[in-house]
Amino acid sequence: MDDRALAEVRRLEELDGELAAAAARPRALADEAESIRARADAIESFFATYSADEERLRRATAEARAELERRRSELDRAGAELAAARSDEERAAASRAHARAREHIALAEARVARALEAEAELERAAAAYTREIPSLEERARRVSAEMPDLPPEPTGLKELAEWASRARANLFVAIGQLEAQRELVIREAAELGTSLLGEPVYGATPEQVRKRVEGALRP
Repeated sequence: MDDRALAEVRRLEELDGELAAAAARPRALADEAESIRARADAIESFFATYSADEERLRRATAEARAELERRRSELDRAGAELAAARSDEERAAASRAHARAREHIALAEARVARALEAEAELERAAAAYTREIPSLEERARRVSAEMPDLPPEPTGLKELAEWASRARANLFVAIGQLEAQRELVIREAAELGTSLLGEPVYGATPEQVRKRVEGALRP
């Protein structure tokens, strides 16, 4: 085993590292494109049902308010009956009815508050999603800046989703090409290591092959 053979093993290890590093960037870009697609899909799904959700929540608020008005009328009647009561028995019964009416008022008010909060939460979500769209477009532009064959400035949720699908497809092609080159380097290193060591080292990385070869060279 001579120094030239060891140098070749080291060259293959270095080349493998370079290819791995080169593949890391398109993988990161593919992950970013997938993240953009997922957010665009989530926002589009939200707005697909937004009008129906808004109408449903408004109806719920209107129903809650109507219920509160009925309970207030109930409290007024209970108050009038309590004021008109003459006997202790009548006053006791009217007092209980008045207490129940106050409880009903509290429950109805809580229902109105929940309904209003649900409406407000929907509006907050709509505003947040609307504000997020330009940031998704900017993230897409940054990815496109590294991939000139992509649409440079996707605008809107539909374009973002289409852009992301195309970006991921292109990136996976690039990753596949780099991985194919790595496979060739790994195979070449394994074949060289097997020849130098006189025993099979298939399945080993170039780094592992280099370490085994260096170990065999030690006195």
